[in-house]
Amino acid sequence: MSTLFGFIFFFSFLASIGIAIYWFIARLKHKPFPMFKKAIIGSLVILTVSLMGGVATANNATKDSKPASSASKKSESSKKSASESSEKASIANSKAISSSNTAASSKAKQASIESSEKASSESSVKASSDAAEKSSQETVRVSQAASISEAQSLSNSEKASNDNAVATTASQNNTTDTTQVYTGTSQQIIGNARSHIYHVPGQAGYHMNSANAIYFGSEAEAQANGYRRAQR
Repeated sequence: MSTLFGFIFFFSFLASIGIAIYWFIARLKHKPFPMFKKAIIGSLVILTVSLMGGVATANNATKDSKPASSASKKSESSKKSASESSEKASIANSKAISSSNTAASSKAKQASIESSEKASSESSVKASSDAAEKSSQETVRVSQAASISEAQSLSNSEKASNDNAVATTASQNNTTDTTQVYTGTSQQIIGNARSHIYHVPGQAGYHMNSANAIYFGSEAEAQANGYRRAQR
């Protein structure tokens, strides 16, 4: 409607100017213009009406635009509130996620510490077990070594006792009044108790002190008692 009144106002304004120009030209030419008053009054009335209509339409448009503007402001306010609510929700969500991550990190750290302590405890138990096993094995080894040493000592003691008994018997059987004896006539193997060397009949060393002489029935018997054969 405001556009229509605008066009009417424009054409009535042009008509008023045209009438005024026509009247001025007619006056210069001394021609009468009897309809001048009616024409100019009509154009002015139309100009006034169109102007008033345009103003009224503009006022109505302004009044109509106010609710629209109010609605727009409300819409903007609503959007702003929604945006603030969304931002607050985003911040709350971020805080919740951060809190969840912190809790998860704390749990993972605690689990790692517990796992480390468990591994350390298991390692300590295993080390203690290994040490106890090694100690037990060492004890068994020492005990076995002691048993072997004792058995060897007993065997050496028995061997020495047998050697002494043989030497004593030989000494008792072959004791004479002289300190030097010729053993070539006995046809036995004679051993030297000091050097643990035995001589067979025919060797140069078959003469010896009777106190050191030990008699054997065979070379195998002499060797069994720890004696070795003389080189000459």
